[in-house]
Amino acid sequence: MNNGKFKAKKVFAMLLVLCPVLLYAHGVTVYDHGKIKERTAFRIMGEIDLRTEKDTAALPKYRTLNHEFGMKVDVLEIVKAGDYENRHGLWLWVLLAAPMWADNGEWLEKYRKFLIFLPDETPLFDFEDY
Repeated sequence: MNNGKFKAKKVFAMLLVLCPVLLYAHGVTVYDHGKIKERTAFRIMGEIDLRTEKDTAALPKYRTLNHEFGMKVDVLEIVKAGDYENRHGLWLWVLLAAPMWADNGEWLEKYRKFLIFLPDETPLFDFEDY
């Protein structure tokens, strides 16, 4: 009887350790932005300016919150490579693949299109190439 209780406690302890690991596990992480092309999808962490116009000179309309789920996008078009705020990267026209909150408190529904600047050093999580 004591042996059964010990095994149950051991299994319970393993579940307590593994659950947080599984909750925060991400798929493929990519650091090489050369792999980005139309129809790739990924999650970006951090604060990202969102422009509703496909114009790099347009002012951002929204800014993402920096939270643990990040911003999930599908790439519709690589607009151009270039520099922005002393950083090199890519301007991407993306489709929001999951809803999220903006820093101004607005709820942004999925399937909205935005122009974003993705600095070269930004890791891409849950990278998928269709």
